[in-house]
Amino acid sequence: MKRWGDGAEDRKESWRRFGEALSQFGYDMLRSWRIYRRSFLAVVGLLLVLFVSTISYFADEIAVEHPYTNTQETQDLWSIDYEPRRAHPFSEECDWHEQSISLTTLRRNNETSVVAESDNHLHEKQVYGYHKDILTVIEFIELNDNIGYSMNMSLLSIDPDNASIIHVSQELFDNMSHTTVWITYEFDNSDMHVEWMPEGYQRCIFGTNNQGQDMFSKVLYGSRVSLKIGITVAMLTVTIGTIVGSISGYFGGRIDEVIMRICDIFFAVPGLILAMAFVTAMSGIESFTMPVSFMILFPLFFLAFIFRSYSVSNFTSLDETIESLKNSKFSLNWLLAVLAVLLIFEKITGMSSSWHRLFDYSESQNWRLLVSMLVIVAVTLLAVADKKFIQNTSFAGAGQRLSDSMDWTNPWKYLTLRTALIFLAAWILWDFSGTSGDEIVIIKNFDRLWKIQFALIFTGWPGYARLIRGQVLYVKEMTFVEAARSVGAPSGRIMFRHILPNAWAPLMVAFTLDIGGTILSASGLSFIGLGAPPGTAEWGILVSESRQFFLDDPHLMLFPGLAIAATTLGFNLLGDGLRDVVDPKNRR
Repeated sequence: MKRWGDGAEDRKESWRRFGEALSQFGYDMLRSWRIYRRSFLAVVGLLLVLFVSTISYFADEIAVEHPYTNTQETQDLWSIDYEPRRAHPFSEECDWHEQSISLTTLRRNNETSVVAESDNHLHEKQVYGYHKDILTVIEFIELNDNIGYSMNMSLLSIDPDNASIIHVSQELFDNMSHTTVWITYEFDNSDMHVEWMPEGYQRCIFGTNNQGQDMFSKVLYGSRVSLKIGITVAMLTVTIGTIVGSISGYFGGRIDEVIMRICDIFFAVPGLILAMAFVTAMSGIESFTMPVSFMILFPLFFLAFIFRSYSVSNFTSLDETIESLKNSKFSLNWLLAVLAVLLIFEKITGMSSSWHRLFDYSESQNWRLLVSMLVIVAVTLLAVADKKFIQNTSFAGAGQRLSDSMDWTNPWKYLTLRTALIFLAAWILWDFSGTSGDEIVIIKNFDRLWKIQFALIFTGWPGYARLIRGQVLYVKEMTFVEAARSVGAPSGRIMFRHILPNAWAPLMVAFTLDIGGTILSASGLSFIGLGAPPGTAEWGILVSESRQFFLDDPHLMLFPGLAIAATTLGFNLLGDGLRDVVDPKNRR
């Protein structure tokens, strides 16, 4: 067994290579920035993207009103408060508050005063808790009865010792015809004041909507939802399109023909209409699940993939490979067939208790998922470390070969991009999954925001597939790819080490441009009622809810519309700048 001291030279060499990589990365980034800053509009786009991203991240600290976060933790929903006053930006009414006083309650408790307080707000330290701000009354603006008729404001007075207390006169207290009155007053509350806001305008720098909710805060939180949709959809669409397009371009033949015809079908239908149909079709789906029993199939699929790769790399001809498979005692096809029969038998007979006991220690935790992932990892590691086990069903020396394959003396070997992606994928799977009875829940709460993202992914991947296919067809004919193929490099290595690193440039530009387009599409779906649910802090919803007030209060539509336009423009200009960076003509 290797000791820590035996790997000193190896660790030193790894450090040296790591330093060289960092130095080269810094040089490449500096050169790219020099090319990027040549375009003034590209710099403006970068600043817009950074600005929107910054205010999205610090929305909790910047916004005055905070939305109610529901139990799914997937939406930013505003609690409904009944203060139906639409205030214009920076108007005097921004410091007005409307409060209901129940005279019936006062008479029952024998009280003649009430506290001036704000509407419910989400407490900073509680996810689901509310609190009310105590307001300081400056001046009474209006007093109305429960029908809406104006009353004499002399019936109320401000406590001279405490401006947060409102006194009800004896005349109003004794008037049994009034059960409730509404009082509008100007307030001053230093706790609600944001330092950088203009003096005297604590709440509504963008005005308020018909429910008295601060539009500035809603636009801020809307940036979170829109950016999450845009970036998530673009990343997953690029991933799927890259995989499909790479397969199509590299292998060609019938595979290429089938994939391209599927892409043509998608291109024949407008993307937004197809997304609308997809969202409508998923309207009844609440979660994505799969039977626990199927989790055991994953290790077998891993083994099948590894077995195929080893057989292709170790046997020179197809006849020899087929003959080896016939003579092998380890047949994955037969094993898969037997397992499928057992699963069908289990479902028919209802004998699911064994699976339940194996994968379920506690309903409150993801033990089923954890056990399944451990089985996959263990079997895969054993298969990778022991080629003889796959080819000849021999376990002799498997443990020693597994130990020798791991260089425990040099941890730097495992800090690779591949390792990081594996842990990232495991974390995402762990975070979004759970258990429900005898099923693994892939996505716990498949709400409308999730459906928007799936719809846009479903309609967007063909464009990336066709783009990357063209790049793969171009790169795979180059001499260094032919050289790698001539020395017997496997297809996967050729694809990931030689072709894709030289085909990523236009993909990155398209990815950046697609974020803005995705935000526009998501806002459009929300605008027509197929996107985010009503009350969500999402730019498309804000524009849709303000349509009926456009003539009287255009600011309700103006600010979320400007946010959509600025963000989309920022990503488009950023993409144009990146196009100049990756252009080989500009690297001379």
